[in-house]
Amino acid sequence: MLGACATQEPIVQDPLDYLRVGVDPKTEADAIAEELGRNGFAIGLRFEEPGYVALGAERGPDAIVRVISSRGVVLSVQAPDVRWPERLSVELSPGPRPDFNRDGQKDVVVRFRERDRTCLGWLEVDAEGFAIEVFRPRAEWGEAPCVLEIDPTQPRLVLEVDVPGSQPPDARVRMPVIAQGRRWVVDESSASEELWKREIESREQALQAAERRGDTLTVSRLREELGWLDQLRNAQAPVLQPADDGEEAR
Repeated sequence: MLGACATQEPIVQDPLDYLRVGVDPKTEADAIAEELGRNGFAIGLRFEEPGYVALGAERGPDAIVRVISSRGVVLSVQAPDVRWPERLSVELSPGPRPDFNRDGQKDVVVRFRERDRTCLGWLEVDAEGFAIEVFRPRAEWGEAPCVLEIDPTQPRLVLEVDVPGSQPPDARVRMPVIAQGRRWVVDESSASEELWKREIESREQALQAAERRGDTLTVSRLREELGWLDQLRNAQAPVLQPADDGEEAR
């Protein structure tokens, strides 16, 4: 009876109920995976974080990596790629994965396989859904930079570079790099000492052997590499160990 006598108010839908900002990363990733499957790709690794989904897929020599956030696909890389002829394959790195800004969300590490090495790309997805490249090398460190190792517990990595202006075509060195806030610098902390020592001593020993057998090309390459290591290491004052918050060196 009360229901029959009550006045029915018109139902007015709040316009905000219809507003959908961006996409749901998981739903969008499912749709992308399904589409890739229809095109003959096999889905490999898939990582789901609160702010994004990352997945990799392969089809014979073709490989794809996608990262999807609320903004849609924010990273799309593939191999082969005419823009990067040295790139033979691409895949998600299985981990352990770093968390550069320590927000509780693991970052994305992508492996790019080249003819004679595998390089790592490192990015994070911020609170707005944007993909941000965590590490960018400085031009003055050398040519053809390649991240070989990433420390998942500290903002520290190993970078390989070609010696700039070198006459031997394969002159390369490895150097430790560390973050100060969002700025990357040559690592001269005590933790990096072993790498510097290994890089220098191995070349000094190889140089002596090359000189004994009269291998002039190898001698030239090793001397240039030793010279570049010395220049890199002495280019700036030593860097202190980072604080636990990863923001400032102390």
